[in-house]
Amino acid sequence: MRYGRTSMVNFLSRLVMSLSGFVATIVLTNTLGRERYGTYVVVLSVLAWVAIAGDLGVTAAVKKRISESTDGNYLSAGIAVQFVLYAAVAVCLWIARPYLNGYMEIQATWVLILLLAARLAANFVQSVLDGQHLVHVSSVLTPVEWTSRSIVQVLLVLSGAGVAGAFAGYVVGAVVGALIGAYFVSASLALPSKRDLAQLKSYAQFSWLASVKGRTFLSMDTLILAVFVTNAVVAVYEIAWNLASLFAIFGSSIQRTLFPEISKLSSESGIGGEITGLLRVSLAYSGLFIIPGLVGGALVGDIVLQVYGPGFDTGYYILLILTFARLLYGYQGQFITTLDAVDRPDLTFRINAVFVAANLVLNLLLTWQYGWYGAAAATTVSAAIGLVLGYYYASQVLEVVVPIAEIGKQCIAAGAMVAVVYPLRTVVGESLPLVTVLVGIGAGFYFLVLLVLSREFRTTVEDNLPFAVPVFRE
Repeated sequence: MRYGRTSMVNFLSRLVMSLSGFVATIVLTNTLGRERYGTYVVVLSVLAWVAIAGDLGVTAAVKKRISESTDGNYLSAGIAVQFVLYAAVAVCLWIARPYLNGYMEIQATWVLILLLAARLAANFVQSVLDGQHLVHVSSVLTPVEWTSRSIVQVLLVLSGAGVAGAFAGYVVGAVVGALIGAYFVSASLALPSKRDLAQLKSYAQFSWLASVKGRTFLSMDTLILAVFVTNAVVAVYEIAWNLASLFAIFGSSIQRTLFPEISKLSSESGIGGEITGLLRVSLAYSGLFIIPGLVGGALVGDIVLQVYGPGFDTGYYILLILTFARLLYGYQGQFITTLDAVDRPDLTFRINAVFVAANLVLNLLLTWQYGWYGAAAATTVSAAIGLVLGYYYASQVLEVVVPIAEIGKQCIAAGAMVAVVYPLRTVVGESLPLVTVLVGIGAGFYFLVLLVLSREFRTTVEDNLPFAVPVFRE
């Protein structure tokens, strides 16, 4: 796997990010309580949606055009368009503040506008670095941002700042990430031409829906759930969602790493066997962590949720449903990333349109009828629909080789993990420290079994270690 080390850097960076966020979230939930933490979650969910309006596919277009070549002033064009969009959205938010404040149950529209500026800046800088094939650099920015955010949030919340401290930490983290990332941007600023703007528009007009689709998957259920239930219930649902997302970070790292490489290959030599091979590899490793994560969640998820405070363990079944949804969405993402990279945003537009419509309708109907179980089910079904469509359209553009054998070996290794962890779980009972040890034992046994079963995995491990160590050489 040629890009394994870059993927691993991205993964480890995001793992650090997730762990720092995990610690901060524990402090926030235990200090703020479910109701006030739920309010924080709702505000961030609104932020995620207005950030889409402030972007409209600009960052995706900038990443794509910069990754293709050094011609054109795409950085300058992107900055100009991004600023105009932000200003327009900020004005709209201020006009709509009575309704926003009522929905969020907090007078925080001005905070939302500030959060939006910080979020857009950080996202833009990371997209530019990804386009310049500096994924290993941009990957480090995310844990830097999250660690900075977590430190400030913990200090302020523990000092009595409440929800305001949580918002302040978010802004500080995003600003720190954006400033550090800007230092590594190598493109120079110049007045953009009409052609530069047209090239961005030609890609952004299709790619903007990808942002809507991604955000639909991540928080449509949370937004609709907030209409039908209390913020305390939303808080538990969001914690389950965050844990499910933790297992999916390796698959996301592969997508982020391979996009600029596939984009460059397709622009230089067209769609060929090497791109087919990269897609196969991405599918083979997308479930590497989330498959055992799903099994592990079933074994010890109820105990892990208790660390967030009283009442959070009620999200056990929600955790399992959302983890499965994340698994499906991860495979779907590999197909869509490949289509975007080979400059077929028109096809991803179709997939995303169906996904968004299905997710919205299912969330409204199922959440209304079945509460948070309906929201989780709607997310899962829409992910399955997107996966089927992603496979279908990718097959129309290139040869798709699904590595069924490798995915099967991961499932077998996860099953073997159950045989070891389940008996131990019955012995240790509800002890969180001992369950934490079990998680480590289970993970180690899973990878050991996978090394024995999969020659491809052994080769990948050997090829990407920073030092030469034979791993079960035959």
